[in-house]
Amino acid sequence: MKSTRLLQAVGLALAVSLSSIALANNDQDIEGEIESIDQQAQSFVVGGKTFHADERTDYDDNLKSFSDLKVGQRVEVDYVTREGKQYAKEIELDD
Repeated sequence: MKSTRLLQAVGLALAVSLSSIALANNDQDIEGEIESIDQQAQSFVVGGKTFHADERTDYDDNLKSFSDLKVGQRVEVDYVTREGKQYAKEIELDD
């Protein structure tokens, strides 16, 4: 009985740590020009991919909010894929 519970606890701990690693590896980035912006949907396109901004998006390099984004700006976008969509974690101007 005790060994079964110990194995269950170890298995659960392993599953949690592996899922954390998988989530961390979901982070990606892209650099390029903003091709289009949809203010209503809070989304923009870089490199043919649509990125969504939400309350978790961090803005750097004099970007303070989604409304500071302009078509033609070169940006670097750190993003994560959730529910089949790319969500911008951080958006900064690309040098």
